[in-house]
Amino acid sequence: MIYLLEDDITQQKRIKQYIQHIHTFTSPANLLSAVLAVLKDKTPKIILLDLEIKDVIYAGLQTAQLIRKNDIISPIIIVTTHCELSWHTFQHHISALDFIDKSQPESAFAQQLKSAIYTADQVLKRYDKKSPNLITIRNGAHLVQFDLNHLSYVSSNKGTHYINVFTKNGVSKIRNTIKTIASSHENFIQIHASFCINRDFIKQYLKSEKIIELTDGTLLPVTRKFQHHLIQFKTPTIRT
Repeated sequence: MIYLLEDDITQQKRIKQYIQHIHTFTSPANLLSAVLAVLKDKTPKIILLDLEIKDVIYAGLQTAQLIRKNDIISPIIIVTTHCELSWHTFQHHISALDFIDKSQPESAFAQQLKSAIYTADQVLKRYDKKSPNLITIRNGAHLVQFDLNHLSYVSSNKGTHYINVFTKNGVSKIRNTIKTIASSHENFIQIHASFCINRDFIKQYLKSEKIIELTDGTLLPVTRKFQHHLIQFKTPTIRT
């Protein structure tokens, strides 16, 4: 996810030539509102900031400081004409990944912008690998932990009081219920009496066939009783 704070429409269009799927904002307040909303899901993002907004030269810098109070992970890239302010980004400890001069030749601008985005993306990928998102699930009278980044779905074990937890490392059998798992974390969506999925692993929902496909190719049934959950959680790629 990439966010851009830029009040000049021409510059917005210029940047969009080189970056797809970018969310643009013309005011710091709107950007901060969106950033804080996403932070509730603990989702790092790439943030591009112009330093001067509505003739306020330090608006972008102040915005970066407010972001850093809540988010120390998301890469921040400065895109501005005020190169003389580069030192201030270090003084205010916003940890800017790059400082891009808008006034440089277009080819150099494009190359630096693309390079900065690529580097930022690699930073986030390394962060994801190094930082497990651990959740605690009850296993009978005991507690066990799973990395939510690797847990794709859970299925019931018919005729027993156990469920199967599917992760990239294999399958674990624990004493719990599908209903309890579905209510234990906002990422879980119950799609069937016997199945609960992690929404981060959804590839597509084949609505007419009532089948959900996960990113690893697993196909699971969706029953009418639970299909509204997929709409509620804004499931991506719903195909009729």
